[in-house]
Amino acid sequence: MNQVESRVRSARRRLMLAQFGRNLCWTLFAASLVAIIAIAIPAIRSMEINFESWTYSWLTGSVVVAVIIAALFAAMTAPSVESVAAEVDHRFGLRERLSSSLSLKPKSRQSDFGVALVNDAEAKAAELEVAERFSLRPAKLGWLPVAMIPVLAIVLLLVEPAKNSNAGIVKETDLAEVNQVKTVASQLKKRIQQQRRKAEAEGLKEAEVMFEKMESELDKITKSENMDRKKAMIALNDLKKELEERREQLGSPDSMRKAMSQMKGLQSGPADKVAKSIEKGEFGKAEDMVKQLANKIRDGKLSDQEKEQLKKQVEQMKKQLEDAVKEHEQAKKELERKIEQARREGRGEDAAKMQQKLNQMSQKDGQMQRMQQMAEAMGKASQAMQQGNGSQAADALEQMADQLGDMQQEMEELEDLQSALDELSQSKSQMRCEKCGGGGCKSCQGNGFGDGPPGEGLGKGSGKGDRPESETDTNTYDTQVRGQVKKGKAIIAGFADGPNRKGITQEDVKQSIEAALNEQSDPTENQTLPRTEREHAQQYFDSLREN
Repeated sequence: MNQVESRVRSARRRLMLAQFGRNLCWTLFAASLVAIIAIAIPAIRSMEINFESWTYSWLTGSVVVAVIIAALFAAMTAPSVESVAAEVDHRFGLRERLSSSLSLKPKSRQSDFGVALVNDAEAKAAELEVAERFSLRPAKLGWLPVAMIPVLAIVLLLVEPAKNSNAGIVKETDLAEVNQVKTVASQLKKRIQQQRRKAEAEGLKEAEVMFEKMESELDKITKSENMDRKKAMIALNDLKKELEERREQLGSPDSMRKAMSQMKGLQSGPADKVAKSIEKGEFGKAEDMVKQLANKIRDGKLSDQEKEQLKKQVEQMKKQLEDAVKEHEQAKKELERKIEQARREGRGEDAAKMQQKLNQMSQKDGQMQRMQQMAEAMGKASQAMQQGNGSQAADALEQMADQLGDMQQEMEELEDLQSALDELSQSKSQMRCEKCGGGGCKSCQGNGFGDGPPGEGLGKGSGKGDRPESETDTNTYDTQVRGQVKKGKAIIAGFADGPNRKGITQEDVKQSIEAALNEQSDPTENQTLPRTEREHAQQYFDSLREN
């Protein structure tokens, strides 16, 4: 390597190192900010970490990343050899000798001019001290990362992890209690899995999704190493609340059966069994029977007499369903009117109770909507049979069958939800049981009813423990408010003839007398008297004392 290239490469290395130093100042400043924020996070938010390892990791990692980024940026922005040679010429005043010699082509180097130029450049390059003009000295920018050192030191001295952090700390939780919670949650998870598979087989998508969510929550309980009974109870109560909200959306199975129990007093005909099945709440059987009737109508297997009987039965069922829906709406409106009246009259307690009843009635709106849709389908079927159009009548009956199928699915989902609620209640009893450790026994699974051993204070003989939880209303509560007694309303007892006469009323006279009686006289004991009067009064009192 000749002298020119050696000096130019030396200058290039120094330029790259200077650029690396400037980059490192900025990257170390940014890295220190990130590290300070990361070290302070465990003091703000509880994290399951080892705080010491967390601190060292962020400090070391931030420095390493800062160095790597600074080096990569310096390499990417490194100047070319030609530009460095020009810079050397500029700083040493060589009038482009080095840059010109490096830019010569091989053929030009062989010429007399080229040989003279290269020899001159070599001679000048041999005399150069690159370190003098391309020195590596600390700049003011270097104070930027240094300024963050005191801040980092303060953070390291003052910041402590949150007290409830689980990193490296064994919680004072009873191991037997944790194992009991895990045992109960594992058993409940298996039962919920069976419920989910059943819902999947029945095509109940929403119930399947809800059971999957329950499985996920129970899986968290079984995998947690510090889940005590209180936390587990809170988690189960949250699941129970979600199940109850879904049940309120669908209504109860009994209310659905009661709403559809209007199919009575129908004339005899092909739809007798359909009406009885609907009345009993067996919507699945009713669906199959309606589909069979639709197929018979489409295939022409019903006689004219049977068609007429079916038409009358369909009309009767339609009327009964419409009457039930109308009665439900009228009852709601009447209750809303009574609630508004009670509020106007200031009867807040009565209004709250009636509002609660109205909310319960509103839960049946979905069922009423199903009944209205069925009534509309029945109306279409009756009209089609009246017109002799068997195909349209069959389509309308199939639509009615679909509505029954949906109601059957809702019934099955309600039963699954009720079963899941029962499973949750049983699991809560098992978590509280001190006899079986959550494995299940007569005390916790039977709740102490019957002739078995008394549990929770409800069986024969002496009971013990807490009584089982009962469903209570949480929307309202009883309270005592002291009323402010005011003047009553004026009541007109009658009318008197004659013109009005202005004068003093008896009430005005009464008020004047009472004011006069209650008025106190002005005291005169502290009145200041003139000198002569004071002397006269003194003589008077002295004479009274002497006598």
